[in-house]
Amino acid sequence: MKILHTADWHLRDKDIEECEKCLNFLVDTAKAEAVGMVVIAGDIFDSQDVKMDSRAAKLVALKISELADICPVAMVIGTPSHDGNAPEVLRHVQGKRPIHVASTPTQLLLYGGKFYPTVSDGYSPSLGGFTPDAVLSLIPQPTKQFFQTQAGIADSDKEIGAAMSALFAGFGAQAEQYHAPHVLVGHWNVSGSALSNGQTLVGLDIEISVDQMMLAQPELICLGHIHKSQKLGICAFYPGSLYHQSWGEMENKGFFIHEVQEDILDSSVFVETPTKKLTRFNHDFTNGSTQEEIRPESVTGSYVRIDYKVWQDEAGTIDKEAITERLKAAGALDVDIRLVRIPRQNVRSEAVLKTEHLRDKIQKMAELKGEEVEWSVLMKAESLEGRASEELIEAVGRAA
Repeated sequence: MKILHTADWHLRDKDIEECEKCLNFLVDTAKAEAVGMVVIAGDIFDSQDVKMDSRAAKLVALKISELADICPVAMVIGTPSHDGNAPEVLRHVQGKRPIHVASTPTQLLLYGGKFYPTVSDGYSPSLGGFTPDAVLSLIPQPTKQFFQTQAGIADSDKEIGAAMSALFAGFGAQAEQYHAPHVLVGHWNVSGSALSNGQTLVGLDIEISVDQMMLAQPELICLGHIHKSQKLGICAFYPGSLYHQSWGEMENKGFFIHEVQEDILDSSVFVETPTKKLTRFNHDFTNGSTQEEIRPESVTGSYVRIDYKVWQDEAGTIDKEAITERLKAAGALDVDIRLVRIPRQNVRSEAVLKTEHLRDKIQKMAELKGEEVEWSVLMKAESLEGRASEELIEAVGRAA
């Protein structure tokens, strides 16, 4: 069975054209590949305060409906500050196949294009006499409210880590009753995962290890939350975000198509979305280098950003308009030039602060001002620094 695995759509009105282009491609791919299930591992929305009549919300509803016309769709709620409870409304979207939104840890069976509850909800493997196509364990981003202890809500990473391990092991034991691939879906940060440059994790992120997840004995782990596509361990995957959401996310964007059998993950193929091409340059003109030419062939079809680090008094020498015209003539779709202005006095002060001795500080400050220091002044500075504090107090007292 083929499973399309996607996450971190972060749909928002300001990027709606880019979102729509990438989602259209995802739906077309799901149809062409005849996938048996679509898994969305959280952060569908970019804000928990999304308005249901916004362009982003309307686009989500439309694309979820189109996906549900192809195959069943299962999703978990992501980061509270992004998804909040907004995805729960997607349960009511109409499609030919079912849509399941997990707001709490849930285990389901997939059979014949439909979801069924497992034995924990009153279903026994012997009832109906069929073998499911997959066992699906859905765990949204862990929150302290999920885990209760005798003392109340678990409020330490250690307690929550132990509770997550127990949850994985429990789901693994239940899934073992069925001769079907077990797919674990979650939205969290896995220890050792690589971040996109510029991606910021929210607050006190609960980290989960690969070993913990493997307690569930899954054939496949579909994750969300980290925006950089990657594989962890033998069967855990982050597809990353669907499109470039900032200049810190320069890596390729897309989703996975996994193929699973009863007890094996056959293949996992990363499919790139047609997101816009980003090209970024960094130039430092404070270290004596001259203005470098940007190769025109490297910007064709790209949105270009250039960060120039310049002395504050030389910022006017950067002709932003001319650079923009030249790059657009070379095929750039848009050019964003940003100047980081460095005051020279900051550097001068830093040079003085780096010196260790009073004599050296006086000499360095004089050099920066273009002045000369008398030999007697330097000797006095050296003498002052080399004497004990009691000696100096006594000498001042005698002078008075």
